[in-house]
Amino acid sequence: MLVTIIGGTSAVVADVDANKNLYVIPGLPAHPTAGGWYSVTGGPAGIVAAALVTDTPLMAMRLQAASTRKAYITRIEVSFAGATIGVSAGVAGVLGIQRFTGGVGSTGTERVVNEMYEALTTATDVTSVQDKASALTMTNVAYGAEVAWVRQALYINGSMWNIYTFNPDYPLVLAAGDGICLRTRVQCAATQTWVFAYTVYWREL
Repeated sequence: MLVTIIGGTSAVVADVDANKNLYVIPGLPAHPTAGGWYSVTGGPAGIVAAALVTDTPLMAMRLQAASTRKAYITRIEVSFAGATIGVSAGVAGVLGIQRFTGGVGSTGTERVVNEMYEALTTATDVTSVQDKASALTMTNVAYGAEVAWVRQALYINGSMWNIYTFNPDYPLVLAAGDGICLRTRVQCAATQTWVFAYTVYWREL
């Protein structure tokens, strides 16, 4: 049975089930006239060196300084795989997700942003996404708050991989000129080398 929503738009109706509970059919949210939903994925082809020092930036993305929108990051996935075996009882490194403002990452591989609904979406204002296995160049950057840390596994019994998912209850918000990066926060394990990949999902409004 159908029931008209009182006080709502006259042409809109709501359905109820046999017990007269509101029957909800999930649909896509309204699409903004400027902005939309986006993702970007990457991961350097090179191998990250053993004992890579603390504070080495490996990936960076930034909302351009001239943007009139904000970027609302809803999910970040980072996966790691061992390339060479580490030392037993060694200290596993830590990779952090960290805010920054100012310049952009450079000297790395530039990644292309995907528009989830190309027919409706305005081109992204995240115009710089780069990654590099050795170290991105970050000039005139002011690092900000730590968003999340992930402890890298020790690869001492052959090849293995692990994945970290940042999936906050409230989106991570970037204003114009703000960025996030993947940056070593504890020196990586001695002798152990590794590779990584990442995917970031966000909405711009």
